[in-house]
Amino acid sequence: MSGFKSMALLLFFSISSVIYSQSSYLQVSLFDDESFSVTFDNTVLGSGHYAEFDGISAGEHSLKIVRDGSEMSPQGNVLFDGKIKIPAGYDIYAVIDEFNSFLIYKKKKYGYSRMVPVGEFIKKCGSDGSNNNIKIDNTTSDECRYKIMKKDDFDDLKKSVNNRNFESSNSAVVKTAIDNNILSSEQVKELLKFFTFEDTKLEIAKYSYKKVCDKNNFFKVYDAFDFESSITELKNYISGK
Repeated sequence: MSGFKSMALLLFFSISSVIYSQSSYLQVSLFDDESFSVTFDNTVLGSGHYAEFDGISAGEHSLKIVRDGSEMSPQGNVLFDGKIKIPAGYDIYAVIDEFNSFLIYKKKKYGYSRMVPVGEFIKKCGSDGSNNNIKIDNTTSDECRYKIMKKDDFDDLKKSVNNRNFESSNSAVVKTAIDNNILSSEQVKELLKFFTFEDTKLEIAKYSYKKVCDKNNFFKVYDAFDFESSITELKNYISGK
């Protein structure tokens, strides 16, 4: 009897392991980090700055992204409406870019360095009662928690910059990292410490602003500058002057 229990327990963990390995996670946001509403597999969800879908099955899914705001017509607010393909066993980070395309900018093994969403924001996907957990974040305090460049990757980036002697080379490396990741204001501030010339720091700060997840905290970046004129120019750039 005890042997049967052991076999059943082993089978349970084996099945659980297979199901877990085949699950996928998707996080999607807009390139400019503005608020939007989302429809996933014909299920209409609320609005937020990003949406998370955990425990979803691999394969083809329908996705519709509508930018929030009353100043545009409903037709003009639709940024993406089509099919996406999700691979099995991965965390997928995607953005709707400025050309209204669904762009995957990061893919990692499922659950790697990620907290599985729990709490009041989780709800079931679909009317069939399936276990696809969906989270819409309506807050701004946690907006960077899942999106930003992970600590290990960021540490590798800083090491790479620190090992180079030429500021122009470091600038190119940092810009490439900005193109392929989402950063926090604090991370941008740390990167600017590796640069000596005020013009270079200002150039990178401007370049990074479009990919910063917590724009309300961008004032932290000002501490990286030596001259008030640089801060003024950066403020004018952000305000569109």
